[in-house]
Amino acid sequence: MKNYNNSASCCILEKNSSIKGEFKSECDFRVDGDFEGTIETNGKVVIGKNGRIEGTVVCSSADIEGSISGTIHVEDLLSIRSTGEVKGDVVMSKLVVESGAVFNAKSSMKEEGTEEPSIKKITNFNEAREKTA
Repeated sequence: MKNYNNSASCCILEKNSSIKGEFKSECDFRVDGDFEGTIETNGKVVIGKNGRIEGTVVCSSADIEGSISGTIHVEDLLSIRSTGEVKGDVVMSKLVVESGAVFNAKSSMKEEGTEEPSIKKITNFNEAREKTA
């Protein structure tokens, strides 16, 4: 019997496949098909261009090229690619959204070392701000 390193392991839901239910694991999970339910992993969740998740996702990091709708809790980096679509409630520590991505979500950023997200409220929109390209 081989000894596998969990950090190198990955579970894959292939294109044209669908699952309804609950997925719990220590390894990464890639979705190229349809998943409806709950995903809990200490690894990374990757949603390919053809992938779709509807439900709850709790993971260490996520890379989204397909679509996700529901509650998403990412401990570290949430990366939404140009083809990605996110709808729902999102909590993450870091966020990258590429041009062309759809991000229609209630979001909050969790500060490092805390359990609760901190929400920063902008109250004065008339103050001078730095312009970015």
